[in-house]
This record gives sequence, structure tokens and C-alpha cells, in this order.
Amino acid sequence: MQLRSRLLIPAFLIAFAGTVAQAQESWDAGFKLVAGNFSGAEDALIGQSKNYGVAMFGTYILTKRQSLVFDAGYRYFPGTTKVNGNLAQNDKSDGYYASALFRYTFWRDDIYAHAGLRASQIKAVRTLTSNADGTTQKINGPYTTGIRPVVGVGARLSDKYSMEFNLAGLESKSVDGNSKSGFMVEVALSIHL
Repeated sequence: MQLRSRLLIPAFLIAFAGTVAQAQESWDAGFKLVAGNFSGAEDALIGQSKNYGVAMFGTYILTKRQSLVFDAGYRYFPGTTKVNGNLAQNDKSDGYYASALFRYTFWRDDIYAHAGLRASQIKAVRTLTSNADGTTQKINGPYTTGIRPVVGVGARLSDKYSMEFNLAGLESKSVDGNSKSGFMVEVALSIHL
């Protein structure tokens, strides 16, 4: 009886270790290069409508067709400059984001759709430059934090690369406190490690 229980414990540990090893193989990780368009950003004085980002992602595979995707990244809205007499005003924004998505894989394991939530924190910065004497003044705007929906589709191009097209909700405020919210269209190239 004692011999049997002594053999069951190592057998259980081996089975448990095999399950853990399988779970570790269920992760797909890498990073993304992202380009987006947030229409009306120039008018709201938060930067250009075109924006760029980089993110790291991890995909936990639940079943053959279903997985959970997590990503965290940085987004940058390049500056727009307006000149008024001897004063040049440059507005730009940047910030961080993190997403949690549910993904469903369709046709031939290559095409997928996902939906979930993205938390973001964006901060606007304004730089005023006097053309008369060259002095500059930097004004930091408020942090805008929000949680918005994200939906998208993607395609696995190879073992190393995939492309995504997303529609992501975003809200940002200018240095003046004017709020701009809406959906941003983004395209991402994912590089799998």
C-alpha cells in the first residue's frame, strides 16, 4: 500500500509537469508596429491625425479557434504647428495603452477577428516659440485616461508575421482642456518571436 502511494505521487508530479509544459507552449508573443489615423486631431489641438506606436503582445491559446490577447504599448501623435504673428504654437500628444481582447480564428487558421477593451492614458504638450527672440515655453496638458472598445480583424501571413486592422475608441484632451473622442483606425504589423 505504501509502495503504491509512493509511486502515485511521482506519477502525479510528472503528469502535472507535462500539463504545465503544454500550457507554456500555448503562448504566442512578439511586438507590433502600429500606424493609426484619429480624424479631427489637428482641429482639437492634440497633434496630427496620423499617429504611430509600438507594442508588445502575448496571445494565450485557449482552444484551436479561441484565444485571449493582451498588449501594452506606446502611441505618439506628431506635432502640428500654427503660426500667429511672432508666435509659433506646436501641439503634440503621446501616451500608453493596454488591451485585453478575445480572438476567434476563422478560415484555415489564418484569418481572425477580435474584440475587447483598451485602457489608454494620453497627455498633450504645447510648445510656444517666439520668432522675435527665440524663447520657448512648454505647457503640459492634462492626462486623459479612459477605457474604450476595440474591434478588429487580422491575418497570419507566416509563422513570423501577421497584419491587423483595428477600430479603437480613444479620448484625448488638448492643453486647453478641449476633449476629442471617437474611433481611431489603425493598422499593425505583428512580429512573432
